Formats: sequence, C-alpha cells, structure tokens
Amino acid sequence: MLGLSRSFDGHVRKQCPSDTTDFVPSFSQRGGPGSLVKSVLTYNCSTWALTQAEEKKLDAFHRKQLKRVVGIRYPVKITNKALYKQCNERPLSLYVLENRWRLFGHILRRDREIPANKAMEGFFVPQGDKYRGRPITTLPVVLNNDLSRLESSNYCLKTFKDIENLKKIAEQRDQWRILCTRIQKEALQSDDYDAERP
Repeated sequence: MLGLSRSFDGHVRKQCPSDTTDFVPSFSQRGGPGSLVKSVLTYNCSTWALTQAEEKKLDAFHRKQLKRVVGIRYPVKITNKALYKQCNERPLSLYVLENRWRLFGHILRRDREIPANKAMEGFFVPQGDKYRGRPITTLPVVLNNDLSRLESSNYCLKTFKDIENLKKIAEQRDQWRILCTRIQKEALQSDDYDAERP
C-alpha cells in the first residue's frame, strides 16, 4: 500500500509542475489535482487493518503530496492544521476510519448468511491454543480500538455478543450515524491533526 508512493509522487509532479508557486488548488471540486491520486491511494481502504504507525505514515505521505501541490518547499513551514485548511482536506486516516465504519455498518445490516458475516462470527470462535508473539492487527482489532477511544462508553468488539449488540445499533441508522460521528470526533481529537510540524 505505502510502497506505491513513488508512482504517486510522479503523478503529482506531472499534474503540478514545481514552478507554479502561486497555484492554489481547490480539492473540493470534482476532478481537482488530488482527486485521482486520492481515489487510487485509498482504493478499498475500508478493509485495511492499519496500525497507528501505518496511519501516521499514510498521513505524512498525504501531507507531503498536499505541500507539493500547493508549492510549499523546505524553508517555508506550515502547520498540519493550516495545510489541511488551505487545501480543504483532512487527514487520510480519518477518511479510512469513516469508510471502515460505513462498511462495517453495511455488513452488520445484511443477512447472516453472507460470507462477511460468517467470517465475523468465525473470528470470535475459540481456535485452540494461542500462538506465540504479538497479536496480529486484524480488522476486528482495529474496530475495537476505535470503540475503545470513546469515553464513558461500554461498547467493545471482543466477543460474538458484542457483534449482536452492534447489529442492533446498526439496524437503527440514526443511532449508527451518531456512534460513527462520535468515533470520528474522538479520532480527530486524539490524532496529530493540530501538531505543529513543518
């Protein structure tokens, strides 16, 4: 996923030559300079199980591309928050999180017989002896970490019963939207979105 950065760098260089310092793109417009790169970079991102380190690398790469498009180079410094505001963007990790929860809600509302629901149910069935080493970062682990960010919440995703509780919430779309919005706000506050990095 992150190994494709060289090809994206080349694409951005072709789209925005380095001598256009007065060029300020509007990323919100359809077909803007970042639209193709972002859609290719985040293809199928709702199924990614990223660690925090990988999310930070993804956000750093995104900021690097935004700086290149806007024309900000080494001596000039800009905060992450100011860069996102100038480009009308937000961290890609939040975009990934939003898509992950949208897909999860969609799967929870579907019939139990679809392969995605069977795989979720099978994940929480005990599988014998525990393997040695650090636990693998899987999608249910990432979803549980997202839920654990919520303060004063008794939501978690560790057992099959937790899936059943979340299914009841997902069936009521208004409550599901509220839960997803809370998760996004907590992620935005805990993220380095306001960090004063150049």
